[in-house]
Amino acid sequence: MSTQVESRSASDIADWCVQFVAKLIDMPVERVSVDAEFESFGLDSAATVSLVMELEEWLGRPVDAEVVFMHPTISSLANHLAKEPA
Repeated sequence: MSTQVESRSASDIADWCVQFVAKLIDMPVERVSVDAEFESFGLDSAATVSLVMELEEWLGRPVDAEVVFMHPTISSLANHLAKEPA
């Protein structure tokens, strides 16, 4: 089984995260700020694990759960993940 890893831009990753958070907390995407901390959306540890697992699937590569705590906003997380090698 070969897995093809697609490189994603920071903008693509941020858009994906906005969609994920909006769906998770039942909020219109327009109200999800990429500069607000994940904590401000009420994401608990279970939601963070879900975010990481779905990001891994979408990106096609591992994502360390710690990265969400080190980059606590959608914008900073997206920028970090876009810079990591695919």
